[in-house]
Order: sequence, then C-alpha cells, then structure tokens
Amino acid sequence: MLKDHAAGTADEILRVLRDSDRWLVLMHEKPDGDTAGCAIALASLGVRLGKDVTLGCPEQLPQRYLFMLRGIQHRVLDRIPDDFSGKGCVVISVDTSNPERAVKEIEKARERCAVINIDHHPDNTWYGDINWVEPDASATGEMVTELLARSEWGISPDEARALYVAIVTDNGNFSFPSASSRSHECAVILVEAGAVPGVINEELETSLSENSLKLWGRAFERARVFANGLCAVFWLAGADFQETGTTKQDTENLVNFLLRIRGVKLAALCGDTGCGVRVNLRSRFPLNARDVAVRFGGGGHALASGCTIYEPLDDALSALMAEMERHASSCIPGVK
Repeated sequence: MLKDHAAGTADEILRVLRDSDRWLVLMHEKPDGDTAGCAIALASLGVRLGKDVTLGCPEQLPQRYLFMLRGIQHRVLDRIPDDFSGKGCVVISVDTSNPERAVKEIEKARERCAVINIDHHPDNTWYGDINWVEPDASATGEMVTELLARSEWGISPDEARALYVAIVTDNGNFSFPSASSRSHECAVILVEAGAVPGVINEELETSLSENSLKLWGRAFERARVFANGLCAVFWLAGADFQETGTTKQDTENLVNFLLRIRGVKLAALCGDTGCGVRVNLRSRFPLNARDVAVRFGGGGHALASGCTIYEPLDDALSALMAEMERHASSCIPGVK
C-alpha cells in the first residue's frame, strides 16, 4: 500500500525504533481519537518490545478514549523531560501538524535525540528529524497501521483496537470523503489482528456522562443557523463548564452534531477560554473548514479545523459568523 518514498521513510522509522531503548510517544493538545489511538498503539508496541516507554500529552485524555489504554500509563507533560536525551532516545510525535500543538520544546529535543513526526495534516511544518507526512491518508492511524504491518513485530489485539479507533474517529466511520480504499484495507488488517468493530463502536458511543449531556444541552439551545441554512454555530462560556461540573474534554465530538441539521455544510463550536475563543470547525463539500480557520491564524483539514479568536465572545462570534457566511457565498453563489 505504501508508495515508494513512503516505504523508504517507514523503513527508516522502523530502524530508529528498533535501535532506540527509550521512547517518548506524544499526542497533540486537545487529543482526539486519531492522535490518542496512534500514540497508545505505539506505546503498546514499545512495551511489548521491552522498551522504556513514556506516553505523554499536554493535557488529560478525554473519557471517551480511556478504554484504549489497557494498562498503558500516560502522563500530562508540559514539555520534553530534561533527562530525555542521548543516542538511545527517540521522540515520536503523531498526528501533530506543528510544534504549537505539541508538548513544548519538541523542536529543541532534536538537539538531544531523534524526533519522528508522523502525520496526515496538509499544513504540517516538518519539524522532525524524520518526517512522514501523507495528506491523502484519512487518518494518521492508517499510516501507523501500515508501519506496524510492515514491521517484523506485527500488530497485537490492543494495538489493533487503538488504531481502529484512530481511523474511524477521523474519517467518520468511513463516511467522510477522505475515506478511501486504503482506509478499508487498513481496517481489514486491524480486524484480522483482533479489533472488534462492534465492541469499539459501543465504547465510543456510550461514553457521555449526565453532566456532559447537560453541557451539550446548553450549546444546543444556542444553535444558530444562517447563510441560507448552510452554516450553523453554537457556543459555550466558562460558566457553563463550572455550573455543569464539566471540562473542555466533555465537548469532544459535539460540533459534529450541527452537521446533522439538514442543509448545513459548515459548523462551528465556540468555547470562551477566558483568554480567547477557541473555535472548532467542521464542514462538508464544497465548503472548507480550513479556509475559515486560516483567516484567524488556525489550520487543519478541509473538513475539520480549528483556530483561536482573541476577542470577547460576542465580538468573536460576530467575526466568525461573518467569515463563515463570506466563505459560503464564495463557494455557493446566491448565499446571503
């Protein structure tokens, strides 16, 4: 399945992993299923091979993904540990497009050890010593699946479970346009290695708490549909989290529900962080979430992107809605 250039890079990554005794496997900020699944699978592999493995993330994993850990411990890291250096050390960053989304000082880590960057975001900044970036992949999980399948180590059932989560959460259970024959081929590999789709789907879809439901209800009450029904937005303020006993991790997957509204092709969830408004964007063709995000200094995929608007909530909402409407009108003439 791998193209020639990718196969060479994959072989180089496998060589470094084989020769390294200490692995630091890192997820990106606001971890989703793809980064979590890939990182957990690689951490599991490292443990299986007898490596000294640290699994890290800038923040806690959402409840929805904890079932993948299966005894693997993860740490909240704000930077690369000072003692992580030397020839036998390797940092493995997965599904992370740039250092701003990673654990701090990941670029400086290259002065001390090898840094491997495996990602499928088109705006990846190639910050590693080894950079394997495949924008055509529907999920970084596809790439890590191919990496492990190519190795002499194979894929354990726990690793298959985590990588299946990585793939299906990023391509909408094979429903997004990014899903391809490659996606399904990887799914076959993972099912044959022990992933059970029905069990995984139940784990993913039955993770809401009562408090999460109350938080989501506040967002739904504020939903606004505009631009001739093509765009939708809702928002949450800091008080909503405090009063419902929730955190930003409880908003995982929430924005996707706006795309269930008939006719909506561009959706946004805004969260007031107190020092800016974090915006999660989702879209359907022909609208492009990334085109909107980059106008505010953000980035991501065509169908899933994000940004932060450094304005009060009301001003940020006004600016965002105006940009969403402008984008919709540029893609579909006649939108007002």
